[in-house]
Amino acid sequence: QLAKEQHIQSENYTIFNILSNGELECSNSLEDDSDTEIPGQALIYRPARQHIYSVLLGPGEGGACPLVKEWFVYFGNTLQQPDLIQPVQPPLPGGTPDLKTLWFAKGPDVEKQRYRTFLACFHLQDGMEELQALEAPAAGFCCLLAYLMTQVSSLSLEDLDAFVALILCLKGKSAAQLAGLQLAQVDSRAVHLGAVLIRGLTTLLMANSACGFPFRMEDLMPWQVFDGKLFQQKYQQAHRGCSLEELLEGN
Repeated sequence: QLAKEQHIQSENYTIFNILSNGELECSNSLEDDSDTEIPGQALIYRPARQHIYSVLLGPGEGGACPLVKEWFVYFGNTLQQPDLIQPVQPPLPGGTPDLKTLWFAKGPDVEKQRYRTFLACFHLQDGMEELQALEAPAAGFCCLLAYLMTQVSSLSLEDLDAFVALILCLKGKSAAQLAGLQLAQVDSRAVHLGAVLIRGLTTLLMANSACGFPFRMEDLMPWQVFDGKLFQQKYQQAHRGCSLEELLEGN
């Protein structure tokens, strides 16, 4: 009932569909089939989604968790039938808190449980103190970046520098400054990586909804942490070998 109310009010992301139908759909993507070094977005984030499904559905009768039907587009998938995905418990000592605790209980201990469960969906529960010390949008962005670095083996130090420079430089720029950015060219791999990041933000939103909102939803919105032209600029600077001072604009 709560998931339905939040769904109607656009306050959660995809949770009601999973709880009511055991199904999730994402039938569009922006990725380069000829770039075989970067896996399909559906596959990159599947391990995190499996943990989220486990948080939501828990062990069913006899301890078995129901499978989730995924209609996710990726190279070679014709979408003629869904992938049947097995939920996987997040790596939390003592197991995953139940939904009644995560969604309804109050108090500082429960707030820690929500945050730790959220991080465990991305295998980052051991970095809780460091992440909590950051402002919320930056903490969410760092969760996503750390997860990507473990899931996509082709990401380079230059790619990481470009992403970090993006989040550090975006905050000080007005909409007019971003609109006025001039690019000599557009790098297709940077477009691909930007799309991977944005799709990852939807996974963060889903985890946030499932875990009882350790973050405010607005802190995980794309405009808080991403701008396509600025990322193109930082990506090209990083891969050109420019200094960190230049990459971070002297900050």
